Amino acid sequence: MSEKRERFRMDFVMKVLSFDEQCRTVQFSLEPDPRRYEWRENERGKYLFDKLDNLAFPEKAFFENMKQMVGKPIFHQPQQIGDSRSYAHSRRQHIVSLLEGVESPQGFSDKSEEFLESLSVDELEFVIASIDIVGSTRLATTMEPTKYAKLINTVLYELSEIAPKFHGHVLKYTGDGLIAYFQAPSFITKNDLAIDCALSCRLLVHEVLNPALLERGFPTINLRIGLDSGEAFIQTVGSSETKRHKDIIGAVVSLAAKIQALAPPGEIYLGETTVRNLYIAWRQLCERVDAGRGWAYKDVSGKPYGVWRVRMT
Repeated sequence: MSEKRERFRMDFVMKVLSFDEQCRTVQFSLEPDPRRYEWRENERGKYLFDKLDNLAFPEKAFFENMKQMVGKPIFHQPQQIGDSRSYAHSRRQHIVSLLEGVESPQGFSDKSEEFLESLSVDELEFVIASIDIVGSTRLATTMEPTKYAKLINTVLYELSEIAPKFHGHVLKYTGDGLIAYFQAPSFITKNDLAIDCALSCRLLVHEVLNPALLERGFPTINLRIGLDSGEAFIQTVGSSETKRHKDIIGAVVSLAAKIQALAPPGEIYLGETTVRNLYIAWRQLCERVDAGRGWAYKDVSGKPYGVWRVRMT
């Protein structure tokens, strides 16, 4: 998995210069975010230094790149969940209804299949989220089957409800978890949305779902989540005699699952490409971890592919 392309983002502070209400146009300036960058100078001249990635951008090259941004579309897809904590607590009654068997999901619609079918390309950039319910095999072999089925159904239902609120889709269920994806047009925005979604899933489980489980005699659960970013192919897989569906094929999908498997219970781990494309406020929550001697995956330079964890606040 060494074919991953080197990617990074730049963070700017936006200052509105003017706003024409009649024409609905705005003029603004972009300045490198001082939390991340500072101008320095050496014998070769002035350069912008990236304090997070230890990169230097010569002044001339920086402004030439800035000129290339003129006229390019800016994609902005804000999350639709509002405050994650308020959302989580608003789900309590529905969670209780699912656990008690009073309510069950009705109807069926595969939004992921519809989206992938609608694409006119067969290759796209994604952020992949691999979510695992920790200890599900132990639960399956120790719990009464009907009760276990209610537990898993409730957890997967609630996690699935969160993904679309961050412009994501559930690709597939894995029996004891799920794989979700966040797609272009904005590769950078998708990384921010994916980590926000992962943190919201974790908050829902710890603050609302687990207390509801305890109150009704169920064991509590925990998640481990892995994120990675990159290009992948959209392919139709399977046989028309049994089952065929659209799937996402690529190293990014496999690596997200490998990263998730490294994470301890309750943790969110990220691949290096995801981290390098996060907004600085998210990056400041991340710290690199030792993936261990058995970690065989490399970046584009042949070095071990970096893995990071999200510090829980």
